[in-house]
Amino acid sequence: MSIDLKPLMKSGTPKYIAIADAIEQAISSGELVAGTKLPTHRHLADDLAVSVQTVSNAYRYAEKKGIVEAWVGSGTFVSDFQLSKVTEFLLIEDRDSYQGTQGRAIDLSIAHPVCTIQHKQLFNDALMKIANSDTDILIRAAKPVQGQPQHIEHISQWLNEQKIPTQEERIILCNSASQGLMVALGCAVQVGEIVACEDLVDHGLIARSRILNFKLCPIATDRQGIIPEHFERACQQSKIKALSCTPSMSNPASTHMGLQRRIEIADIARRYNVLIIEDDVYGALEPERTAPLSSLLPEQSFYITALTKTIAPGLRVGCLVAPRQYLQHAISLLAASSWMATPMLFEVASLWIKDGTLQRLINFEQQEFAARQRMAKEILKDFEYDYHPNGMHLWLNLPDNWDADEFVATAHQSNILITGYQPFVIEKSAPLKRVRISLGMESSRYRVKYALQLLADILSAPPPPTHILL
Repeated sequence: MSIDLKPLMKSGTPKYIAIADAIEQAISSGELVAGTKLPTHRHLADDLAVSVQTVSNAYRYAEKKGIVEAWVGSGTFVSDFQLSKVTEFLLIEDRDSYQGTQGRAIDLSIAHPVCTIQHKQLFNDALMKIANSDTDILIRAAKPVQGQPQHIEHISQWLNEQKIPTQEERIILCNSASQGLMVALGCAVQVGEIVACEDLVDHGLIARSRILNFKLCPIATDRQGIIPEHFERACQQSKIKALSCTPSMSNPASTHMGLQRRIEIADIARRYNVLIIEDDVYGALEPERTAPLSSLLPEQSFYITALTKTIAPGLRVGCLVAPRQYLQHAISLLAASSWMATPMLFEVASLWIKDGTLQRLINFEQQEFAARQRMAKEILKDFEYDYHPNGMHLWLNLPDNWDADEFVATAHQSNILITGYQPFVIEKSAPLKRVRISLGMESSRYRVKYALQLLADILSAPPPPTHILL
C-alpha cells in the first residue's frame, strides 16, 4: 500500500523514531486500520528519502511498541490491537524502559498480567486523587471486617458485569483470591474430607490441602475441563465434600468450560450435595465471558475472584461470595487471618470501577494476550500445546526426544525462565512431557517474541549433552 507519512513526522527526533511515531498517529486517526499491510522497507525508504536500515529500525521500534507485527515472508502489518485505546492510555513500553530490561533473563515462568509503565501512572494518579479526598475512613477503619460498604457496593457492580449477580451482604472483601480460597476451604472442608479438583491444578490448592489436611481427588479433564461422567463416578464412589475448580482458563492447562459443561457439572453437584469452590481469577480475560459456574448454583457455591491476574499482581483486591449459611463462618475466618482486607487498595479499585479505568485495563489485557497468543501460534506452529485465545499460558507438549527437566534447564541456560509440570501434579506418577509458558510477565511483546523464537529453535534440536546442563 501507499501512505504519506511525511506530514506526520516530527523534526528533532531520530528518523526511525519519527517514522514509528508517524505510523502510530496514522493508526490513531484511522488512516491505517488493523490488518493493513505496510509498505516494504525499500518502498518506504524511497518515499521518505531515508535508508532502508532506517525503515528497518523504525518497523522494529514500532513492533516493540506493539503497534505493528512482522511476519517472516509476508511483510509488516498493523496490529489488530485497538490502538485508539493504546494511544488513550499509552499502554506501551517506552524505549528507555525497554532498554533497561536488556541483559536480564526473559521471564515466562510466572502467571502474571501484562503491566506497563502506564499502569504505574494510573496507580499514581489514583493515589493523588485519594490523597486529595477524605482519607479518614481508610486509615481509621477497623470495622466492618467484611469490608467497607462503599467498596462492597462497587465490587458488587463489577461482579454483576462479570455475570455473577449477588446480594451485597454475601460479599466478603479479601486480600487477593489466595486468601479468599483459604477462607472458603476453611469453611467448607474438615480434616480428612475429600475435595475433588482438576487432574492438573494450581499449586496453591495442593499447598492448602497439606495445610488444612484434607484429601484431593483429581478428576479427569478434557479441553473443557472436568469431565462430567468422571465427576459423577467420583461422587458415587467416595463422599466428595467439595469441588474446587477453575472453569475459566485453568492453570496450567488452559481448559475452559463451555456453558453446557458448566450446567452439567452444577447439576451433578446439586444431586450429590457437593459444595462448589470456584476460582475465577482468569475469567475476566474472556471477552464474551461465560457465566461463572457459581451463578448456576449460588446456594451451595463459594465464588472467588481478584484483580491480581487481570490488572496487576500488587493490586491485592479480591472477593469471596459465600453461601448464606457459611457467611458468618467465613467472616470469622477472615478476622482470624488478617482481620479485614486493606481499605486503601479497594479505594483504588473503587475509583477505577467508577470512572471506567478498570474495564479499559481489562480490555487491554484481553487484546494483548490475544495478540501474544497469535504470535505464539505462528512461532510454535510446528509444536503441540494447549491454550485459550485470550489466556496467559501455553501448556506445551514436548517432542519425544525431550523431557521436561532437560527442556527447563536448557531454556534457563539460554536465559529464558519457564515452569515444569511438577508444581501442578497431585499424584506423583510417570513424568509428564509438559512445561508451562506464561506470556504476561514481560511487558515488552518484543522480548516475548524473541524468547518464543529461541524456544522453538531449542525444540527443533536434540537435547544437549547432560554435562552442558550442570
